[in-house]
Amino acid sequence: MTLLSTEQNMATDHRLTIAVFGESDTLTPAIRSAWSEASMILQGPYSSTAVDEHDWHFGCAVIDVRYGPERMLPLMETLDSKAIPYIFFIPLCAVGHHQGPFVLSGAKDEIRHIVSALAAQGRGATH
Repeated sequence: MTLLSTEQNMATDHRLTIAVFGESDTLTPAIRSAWSEASMILQGPYSSTAVDEHDWHFGCAVIDVRYGPERMLPLMETLDSKAIPYIFFIPLCAVGHHQGPFVLSGAKDEIRHIVSALAAQGRGATH
């Protein structure tokens, strides 16, 4: 896998490290395994209210859209202050209820879609 310069900055040991901010049902073993096979590490899921409870050893983040603005905005401010790219996703368990451009799943197309969007932020794109 060829990494763009932004992706190189997000990688740890040639593996992209992504923090997942979401509810406990966000990551399944199958999703975590699929991302690992794609040479990426998913950390979390972290609570949006626990931003000080982890060590920030990740290059980018994905945020569960089920969070309301009162939980999302402080998290976004913290990520922005640390220049950490982020996008919002819909968890696979909620796909039947909501529609959106990013679905956190084990599907290779969804993995590529999320990584491309995160990398694009380093080139000036918005969330």
